[in-house]
Amino acid sequence: MQRSVSRVRNKPDGWGHLYRYDLRTGALLGQVTSGQWAVRQILRVDEAERAVYFTASGLVEEDPYRRTVCRVGLDGSGFVKVTDDELDHVVTMPDDPEYFIDSASAVDTPPVTRVRDWAGRVLVELERADTSKLTAIGWTPPERFRVKAADGVTDIYGVLYRPRGFDPAQRYPVVDTIYPGPQVNRVAPCFDPGGMGLDAEPIAALGFVVVALDGRGTPGRSKSFHDASYGRLADAGCLADHAAALRQLAETRPWMDLGRVGAFGHSGGGFAAARAMLDFPEVYQAGVALSGYHDARFFNQAFVEAYDGADNPEAWARTSNVDIADRLGGKLLLIHGELDDQVHPAHTLRLADRLIAADKEFELLIVPGAEHMFIDCLAYVRKRCWDFLVRELMGAQPPAYRPTPIALGPELLGELFG
Repeated sequence: MQRSVSRVRNKPDGWGHLYRYDLRTGALLGQVTSGQWAVRQILRVDEAERAVYFTASGLVEEDPYRRTVCRVGLDGSGFVKVTDDELDHVVTMPDDPEYFIDSASAVDTPPVTRVRDWAGRVLVELERADTSKLTAIGWTPPERFRVKAADGVTDIYGVLYRPRGFDPAQRYPVVDTIYPGPQVNRVAPCFDPGGMGLDAEPIAALGFVVVALDGRGTPGRSKSFHDASYGRLADAGCLADHAAALRQLAETRPWMDLGRVGAFGHSGGGFAAARAMLDFPEVYQAGVALSGYHDARFFNQAFVEAYDGADNPEAWARTSNVDIADRLGGKLLLIHGELDDQVHPAHTLRLADRLIAADKEFELLIVPGAEHMFIDCLAYVRKRCWDFLVRELMGAQPPAYRPTPIALGPELLGELFG
């Protein structure tokens, strides 16, 4: 049998597809998949059937980020959707390759987890999420939306969270929870918002409209959509798209008060939250920037060069909040861990130094002993962030609350780790 390997590649058609190569010579043997959609993950190669199973996004018209389980022959024939519905499918592969575990959901649809065979037949239902206890305390599912990017042509997608106790007759401040990529998405198409969405629900519970979206320059779609940030790392996620989205959403949602808009983000999102205030002061009145890399010239060059190109000092200089710190007009909170192991605290300190030189008002919190994620003091740090947003966007004193700690007793640990 001819030995070959299937790989996901972006070829001239501009989409991430499977191509078959000869393992010995590297010669291209043929394209396996094609179309205006992207292969996301290879799940299984069946050598007996000479077929490959994979997840792909872009096959659901309603939402191009939702993933579908598919099958195709290694010669490119016999393409079928194994999960033929409109939901997002997250697959877990067990030790037994004869079946897979499928969790199907959407942003507003709780997951149902089933065991399926490779024909898509349900063998057993394992779990069906129940949100009744959440709705009993006032929770409502977020809303998936589609608007136009700043170019007026490209569709972009996001999620909107309504405040707890929502009253359409009221007007609410807005928080844009930002992570700009370009290596990951801010918004997941499934029910689980993921680590990037950690703060959206609690901020909404405080009384804010919360928005999250993926602008141009982020992954998961076509190469041209992702390439919008190449050489323009400062604009990854396209903050102009965020500003355009906020305006479009407010046109049909008069309860969104665009006179009170904040930006909130961590790490790359910390950079973007500060950048949003510097580039769009007419849009963002307040910002919280945690652990931000504020100057690409002093950051991880392996990351920077992957998206701005090697030996491109002009592009790196454009990705500097420090150099444009004198543009700050709103209220900014900078937070950084003293022992940050990903982004050196000098990034935030250099930005603070330039803000002082420009005679700008801001708040600064350096957390002693904290690393990049603030693991040991996360409740305190989040409380400081939320309190700042309440003060600056609501004009109110924060409530006397503390995030409830998660009790990890022996019984729960036993359930989690066996």
